[in-house]
Amino acid sequence: MAIEETEDPLAGNAVSIPQRLIDRWRDWIGIAVMVSSAPSLALIFTATAPVLPLIAKHFAPGGQPAFTIPGLGISIDGPFFAQLVATMPSIGLMLGGGPTGLAIDRFGVRRVLLCALVAFAFFGSAGLYLDDPVWLLASRLALGFAAIAYGSATIWLIGGRFTDAGRARALSYRNILGGIAGLTSVLLAGHVAEAAGWQGVFILFLAPLLLIPATIFAIAPQSADRQKSAEGEAKQSLAFLWPIFTLAVLLAVVMMMNTAQLSFLLIDNGISSPHAQSHVMVAGSFMTMVGSILYSELGIRLGVRGNYSVPALLLGAGGITLGLSHGALMATLGAGLSGTGAGWMIPHFSRLILGRTPASARGRAVGLFFSAIYLGDLINPFVVRPLAVGFGIHRTFLIIGGVVAVSALQIFVPKRRPRE
Repeated sequence: MAIEETEDPLAGNAVSIPQRLIDRWRDWIGIAVMVSSAPSLALIFTATAPVLPLIAKHFAPGGQPAFTIPGLGISIDGPFFAQLVATMPSIGLMLGGGPTGLAIDRFGVRRVLLCALVAFAFFGSAGLYLDDPVWLLASRLALGFAAIAYGSATIWLIGGRFTDAGRARALSYRNILGGIAGLTSVLLAGHVAEAAGWQGVFILFLAPLLLIPATIFAIAPQSADRQKSAEGEAKQSLAFLWPIFTLAVLLAVVMMMNTAQLSFLLIDNGISSPHAQSHVMVAGSFMTMVGSILYSELGIRLGVRGNYSVPALLLGAGGITLGLSHGALMATLGAGLSGTGAGWMIPHFSRLILGRTPASARGRAVGLFFSAIYLGDLINPFVVRPLAVGFGIHRTFLIIGGVVAVSALQIFVPKRRPRE
């Protein structure tokens, strides 16, 4: 992978053989930090996915509401509360994108990353000691703000470290590690929930604390001159990226189906235990890795339109298959197809953002891209829940999957010829 030495955020050049070895280790550890955010962010959604029905039952026993919004008289039922637990971090992820990008440009990527790691572990593990529904949702909101800072900082580092082809591979490897973490955490969460209840899965969020010494060692502080230059140049407009951000929001709603809605479809299929559900969900996490591998090898050879149609077709086929499923086997196949599409889509969109944005505005662009992705995650229950109530969960998967699959046909639409 090619390296952009002019934007290298790691330590300086070696001056002796021992120093050269230290710098080599620092370089590889720095790259490990860069790709670590996807596995950690995967925990936000995959660790709690198998226990959402248990959370709904715990906070709304006997069909009682989990809580009522004061002054409005709106009651939040158990299933909707569980979906809010899964998607509440998306509010922080959505709102924190812009401020995170500005913070990176103002204070430097290293400071933002270190603060994010501490906050991620603290708020992520809050389910171990919180048993109040409102405070639990508040901790999940704060987790989202920490996560967007963590993810944006590492993507910023990848953008400054690698050139285009290298970025595609680094982003794919990052997503592959996210799939491995999703695979492991879903299975592990299922076993932990069986042994220790739904609260036990929150211990997984303490793992990123191990990255703090690695970050201190491998990521160099931003120089004062470069920081001052970034502050002066970061006012450039990013309005030209709005089509990518809009499309990211819409596709994120679809990609979130495997996390926020799949548990309830499986219950409708007669698969109710967390352990059994985790075995179906793991297919989506595993195939996310396959999708990223395919993108790292094939995506760099396709144009922008081809890199949309391939994952859109996979996502649509996955939704249709899940909508038609009535057992574990077909549901596993559908989850796998959707996961493959998501594994291809995410690194491609990240690469588009990094490639089309000047370095001086990269922090804001990355932050806003994350905001777009998690805005789609946030609105997923508000879009899907009414459809599921009106049409049923299976028909909802069919409708959404069909629309996305048809959109893949855009590759056959003739390109517009530029006006003279």
